[in-house]
Amino acid sequence: MSIVASTPKKVAGQTEFFRGKLEFEWGPHDLNHMLEKNKDNIVVLDTRDAESFAEEHIVGAINIPGAELASRLNELPKDKEIVPYCWSVVCHLATRAALLLSEKGYVVHELAGGIEYWKKYDLPLEKR
Repeated sequence: MSIVASTPKKVAGQTEFFRGKLEFEWGPHDLNHMLEKNKDNIVVLDTRDAESFAEEHIVGAINIPGAELASRLNELPKDKEIVPYCWSVVCHLATRAALLLSEKGYVVHELAGGIEYWKKYDLPLEKR
C-alpha cells in the first residue's frame, strides 16, 4: 500500500467501490428490516463452522461453512437474495462467500459486522 497523489482513474475506482459497498452491504438493522418486510425472498447464510452455528445463529439462517460453499452451491436458490455473514467486521468468510456467489450469478448482500454486530444490536438469535 502506498500513499500517492490521486489520479482520475484511482478516484473513479474508489467511487465505484463505495457505491457498490452501499448497494451490496447491509448493516444488521438493514437486514432485520428486510427480513421483516420480505423474508420469503432472502436467504441468510451463516458461513461459520457447524459447531458455532449450532451454538447460536441468526433466526432462520442456514449454515454452509465457507470452505464447503463451492461444493454446495446447489443448496442455494438463485431466485432469492443471499446474505452471507460470519464472525465480525474483521472476518472475511462472508466476503469470500459473497464474491463466489456473485461470480456464480447470485444476488448478494453481505452482512456488515457479522454476528458480532447482530448481537450488539440485540437482534433475534436462535440458541442451543
